[in-house]
Amino acid sequence: MINVQLLYDMEERVDLDDGWLNNTCTNILNDNNQITATISIILSNDNKLHQLKKQYFHQDVLTDVITFNLEDEGDPLEGEIYISLTRVSENAREFKQEIERELKRVIIHGCLHLLGYDDHTLEEKKAMTILEDHYLSQPAISDQT
Repeated sequence: MINVQLLYDMEERVDLDDGWLNNTCTNILNDNNQITATISIILSNDNKLHQLKKQYFHQDVLTDVITFNLEDEGDPLEGEIYISLTRVSENAREFKQEIERELKRVIIHGCLHLLGYDDHTLEEKKAMTILEDHYLSQPAISDQT
């Protein structure tokens, strides 16, 4: 079973379809042979992610997403995806995207990182972008029927 929860580390809230979130994350994990997983997606701000980036990665930069794998080797996937809504909003403006679409892209990107995908090289970035586009193009399935 795949368990995905959306948490907030701030007052601001976003309107994100729970059905899309659960179905998309489940599809990504299942496509990578993960049938059991627990993922927490924490929506936060630049200050929090900047602090995490410095503390855990020793980098003094802003970022839109940070992932942490929490499972022990051999255990089902367990992870946290921290997302800066500040960065997502800035990126949406820069790339002329709706904020909701940019947030979905970053959530997909975080799931891919939890599965071991990297984006350190241009080739890795291209591969991740292709996968992001694939999952973004999937029909939106909503629990609100």
